[in-house]
Amino acid sequence: MGKGTDAARSLGNHVQADLIDDFKDQLVIVLMKRLADKDGKVIIPLAEMDDTSQDMLGFKINPDTKAFHFILSKKS
Repeated sequence: MGKGTDAARSLGNHVQADLIDDFKDQLVIVLMKRLADKDGKVIIPLAEMDDTSQDMLGFKINPDTKAFHFILSKKS
């Protein structure tokens, strides 16, 4: 996911890059809130983090529901 931010910065689009960074920060917070237990903790094994090299995350915005739709897929 960092390639889009890097590309924006390399083209001089620093505001766009900052917005992408902010979006990713917000996304992580929302997902952690959904996964957290009653004490606010989320535990993810290191092996699970390491096992994401072939995964991709895409998204689109549905204007009717005003919601993000995320799609997990494998790199081809």
